[in-house]
Amino acid sequence: MKAVVVGAGIMGAAVAHQLARAGASVQIVEAGRPSRGATGVTFSRLSAFDKEPHDYFRLNGAGMEEHARLAAETPLSNWYHPCGTVLLSDDEQELRRRAERYRAWGYPLAWRSETRLGPVARLPARVLHAPTEGWVNAVTLTRHLLELATRHGAVVRPETPVIGLARGAASWTVTTAGGRVLSADVVVNAAGQGAPAIAAGAGTSLALTRGPGLLLTVAIPGETLRHIVHSPEVSIRPDGPGRVLIRSGPVDRRLEDGSDLRELTQDLLARAARVLPHLAYAAVVRPRIGQRVLPEGGLPSIGAVPELPGYHEAVSHSGVVLAPLVGRLLAEEIITGRRYPGLEPFRPRPAPAG
Repeated sequence: MKAVVVGAGIMGAAVAHQLARAGASVQIVEAGRPSRGATGVTFSRLSAFDKEPHDYFRLNGAGMEEHARLAAETPLSNWYHPCGTVLLSDDEQELRRRAERYRAWGYPLAWRSETRLGPVARLPARVLHAPTEGWVNAVTLTRHLLELATRHGAVVRPETPVIGLARGAASWTVTTAGGRVLSADVVVNAAGQGAPAIAAGAGTSLALTRGPGLLLTVAIPGETLRHIVHSPEVSIRPDGPGRVLIRSGPVDRRLEDGSDLRELTQDLLARAARVLPHLAYAAVVRPRIGQRVLPEGGLPSIGAVPELPGYHEAVSHSGVVLAPLVGRLLAEEIITGRRYPGLEPFRPRPAPAG
């Protein structure tokens, strides 16, 4: 089987690795450089909390377990950090209701009266702890998956935009901007923000919702944050020794109105400093704005489009959480032809014509 995977972010790398591992002849084409899109600008928290409906919660929980298995199989898996999350809310009763729902679904959560984060923190007397959560270095993991794919014979073609897709009687032709023409039995659209254009070229539709996000890398010399901190106002996670990464949903929503980046940076730091006061005086190492991959409706688009034999999609928000799992399951579906029941709620949903 010959396969072309469009996109060398974490999702494309995961699918390509599993296809190549199963014996397929794989070519990975990437319009830019590997992991330079959404993969390179992501908070990359491993979590299934607040992931709904229930089918989506289960998929994210399985994605977390897949990360743990992958790390356990890999010596020196320096991308995987299962540090747990401290969940905060100004409304403890509302947080308690959510916690009860997720605990009933089997999600490990516990109320703790003493939690040491590292730097001096302003925490309520009791916090909700999610011990199985963590974060990954998405760029490092993507590189690892691409290396594994190439060991199994895959070819990575960076800076190779796809400009044409054509379906023949039994195969696909993929044409790139450099004039290269690739033949494939299978095309996997894992192009992130570029996925709608690839879908249109294949003869279907895939809509994404705009989702800009601001990330701040901040230096806190001599300190180490032990857990992720997540609240409705701000999320803070470790980012290696002496650094943290910060994001905020309310600040991200202000990106849409054209607010000044310096003003947004100060707003984000101020929100974070309400939890970790040291951050009020911290040095911003790097502000970055990325675009999340948000399929319309919020749920992933994974699997075959029946009207287009050989064409598959692997496009999702929470792509970092889901990539290793989706890579394995989608590759198994492609190789064996057997559909995985847990992916049924997330099949491609092309918009009706007209």
